[in-house]
Amino acid sequence: MLANGLQRLHVRKPSYGTEDYKDYIKTIDRRFYPQVVIHGSFELYSEYGLGGIHLNSAARNDTLVREQVKNIPSSAISTSFHSWEEIRKNSFDYNYVFISPVFDSISKPGYKGCIDLDGADETKQIFAAQHKYCPKITGLGGVGPEQLKTLYEAGFDGGAMLGSIWNSADPYAVFLEAITQLKSL
Repeated sequence: MLANGLQRLHVRKPSYGTEDYKDYIKTIDRRFYPQVVIHGSFELYSEYGLGGIHLNSAARNDTLVREQVKNIPSSAISTSFHSWEEIRKNSFDYNYVFISPVFDSISKPGYKGCIDLDGADETKQIFAAQHKYCPKITGLGGVGPEQLKTLYEAGFDGGAMLGSIWNSADPYAVFLEAITQLKSL
C-alpha cells in the first residue's frame, strides 16, 4: 500500500511501549518512514525520520506531552476531534485533523455516524472569514472507497479508512479500489 499511493499509515497501538513501536517500525521499508505517523512514543519521530505524530484528545491536553513534542513542527502533527465546534475552537496549527464518526463505524459496531457533512465547508468558511489557518479536514469512521466521493463533495480534504480495509477479506483490494476512486475525483 505504501508503495502504491498510501499517503499516510497511522500506527495506533495503545498497548505498545517504545521498544514495541521500534520493532514495528523496523518491519517497514525505510523509504516509507516519511509516510508513517505514530500515535505514541513520539521521540521516535526524529529518531526514524517519520512522517508525523498524532495526538489523541488526552495527549493533546496533556502538558507533559505538549512539552515532549514542542520541537516537532506543526506540519508533522495531526489530531482527532469529534465535533466541528472543537475544530473551530482549536488554536494550534495542526497539519490535518480527523473528525469522527462521519459514517457508522465498521471497526466499532454500534458507533453511529453523527458528524454533519456540511460542517467541513462551513468550518473552512468560518476560518477564512476570520483570516485564520484551517487544517486539512479528514473524515474518519465508516469510510470505505464508496464514501470518498461523498466526503470530497462535502468539502473534506480526505478520508481515513480503518475497518473497511483491515476488516476485509482482501485489504489490498479495498485499498486499490480507494485509489481508483480518488483518481476519479
